[in-house]
Amino acid sequence: MTPDRRRASLAAGARLVRAEQGPTGTPFEKPDGIALEGIRGQQTVRVQNRLLAGLAPSSFERLRPLLQPVALKRRAILQDYHHPIEHIYFIERGVASLLVRTQRDGPVEIAMVGRLGFVGVAAVLGIQRPANRCLMSVPGYALRITVCDLQRAMQWDPEIRQQLFSYVHALLVHNAQTTLCSARHSLEERLSRWLLLAADRLDDRVIPVTHDMLSVILGVRRASVTTTLAELERDGGVVKLRGAIDLCDRNVLMRRTCECYQIISSEYGHLNRNGCHEHRFPVAASLMRACLCCV
Repeated sequence: MTPDRRRASLAAGARLVRAEQGPTGTPFEKPDGIALEGIRGQQTVRVQNRLLAGLAPSSFERLRPLLQPVALKRRAILQDYHHPIEHIYFIERGVASLLVRTQRDGPVEIAMVGRLGFVGVAAVLGIQRPANRCLMSVPGYALRITVCDLQRAMQWDPEIRQQLFSYVHALLVHNAQTTLCSARHSLEERLSRWLLLAADRLDDRVIPVTHDMLSVILGVRRASVTTTLAELERDGGVVKLRGAIDLCDRNVLMRRTCECYQIISSEYGHLNRNGCHEHRFPVAASLMRACLCCV
């Protein structure tokens, strides 16, 4: 890892809540099935996912024994076209992209998922085979739960069910607004919108994303992404790092983006209007190191 990328990675993880020593736990697995070794000295961290944090303590305690922390590499596939969904991922750190495609066209993003939501909406609605792929565009980690376990929890606890359904509505608004944005707005507006939404989900101004990944997300040529970023950099809005982008002046991006950013942000803002709780969860030290190094 280059010095620039390591600095960007550490900056992206610097806002994680201070960890405390906790009890010993079991090994964790990555989405590709490779086990992360358990470590005797675990840490407890504050739950960052807003949906989980918005649950009352009694509802979260129903889910806590069923949740498993997993490291998510860049381009890790969390769900795939027409493949059965086995797990729901509550993103704690990082950004995932929901992608659609046709046989003639390449993939393009219709929405992003971060700590405001979860991956696996189709399964929550009772549909096991999603019509889109979801992969990590910015690496991080998540708390995952099997579909069967979450469905049982939804049946027993109306608060959990309502919390998840509220997010589904916000995601539908996100999908619709992204469709309009892609059809009517310039690449500069769309790119600025994506960077601002990603920064909101990371709670950081440094976004570890590559030009190649942005070209897939926005459905444009890599050269077009590079040119547009150079224009934003000349205006003082961003600084390009190796493997990352620093949003050094958010106000510049706010002037360059379209109304879609505010519409999408406002819809997610309706979630957890009653505030969040400080739930904590044990996480292996190896998992935290993997997250901070942007594996």
